[in-house]
Amino acid sequence: MPFVRVKTSSGNIKFHYNISTPDLDVADKIDPAVPVLLWFHSLAFPHVFHSQFADPLLRKFNLVAFDFRSHGDTEGDDLPEGYGIREAEEDALAFMDALRLPPCHFIAMDYGSPVALQIAISHPERVLSLFFISQTCLEEPPEVREGHQQVYDCWNAAFPGPHEYDNERMMEGGYGFAQFMFSNNMTKMADALFKISFGLSQKHWGYNGLKNYRIATLEFLLNRKSQPESALARIRCPVKLVYGTEDVAYPQEYNEEFQRQLENAGVDVSLLVVPGAPHFASVEYADQWVQQLPYRTSLNDLMYYLLLESILCYMISFCRMIPENRIRFRILASNHLGMGHYDPLDFMKV
Repeated sequence: MPFVRVKTSSGNIKFHYNISTPDLDVADKIDPAVPVLLWFHSLAFPHVFHSQFADPLLRKFNLVAFDFRSHGDTEGDDLPEGYGIREAEEDALAFMDALRLPPCHFIAMDYGSPVALQIAISHPERVLSLFFISQTCLEEPPEVREGHQQVYDCWNAAFPGPHEYDNERMMEGGYGFAQFMFSNNMTKMADALFKISFGLSQKHWGYNGLKNYRIATLEFLLNRKSQPESALARIRCPVKLVYGTEDVAYPQEYNEEFQRQLENAGVDVSLLVVPGAPHFASVEYADQWVQQLPYRTSLNDLMYYLLLESILCYMISFCRMIPENRIRFRILASNHLGMGHYDPLDFMKV
């Protein structure tokens, strides 16, 4: 498994990550000729983007995923008290720097979305587009805060001593959280992801890791604040929000409010509502048709085409500044996007 070591103001980290390129399922480095999609995973489920990494359209890009601190196979120092969004942002930027990643298209779900958003605000030049699935960028609603507290209390009570654990309480907390994220529809894929994540959670958040558990989950979530309009106005890239109507954790109004805040800040933003999809919409609904659209497409297909649109807009502006980049555009379009007959000037005329 690939790892990279970094040091930030909050400690030493050994990040676990995966790179997939158009030619390699597991690569040592990105293909510099194609765009990079950087994935920010959800709370407790670092493998939540499995379906996207297996998608033939999305595999036309560089796909880079990493495990947050206290998640997955990432290792490092214990989290300091007060660790939050800004510290996670610093860690993510250190990871990007260590891999020498160029400006990326960010895809984030749930827990990862406020971290990706903070980078787009603090370092807008590093982000080419934002694609948020079940975003959690606003303050937690009261009923969700209560749910997080219940899960925390249940898991914490499962470890009364360094050599004691209550497996029933542990399963109650872990499986209860998973059902919350999958809207009580634990399919085979959902159950497989849960089993992997449950084992990793036991590794990180056993008795000796309860401090990290408190900081990485409960306090990270409950201490999160909404971004002011002045901060959102710093975002330079388009934003796509995806919400599933069967999300039992967050209401649709939560996403509509975030959309309004972005619009008021002058950000190019749109919201897609997927009927029947749970909070973890990109798992089971990756290959299912999004019914209310005027054309037949799946969530993965939609993700690809929206990213392609962002890439084309970026390349067009790049070509306007430096005409010689038309050659680079045509190589990119021909070799990787199946659009070799296009010239950027064709789009500039539209």
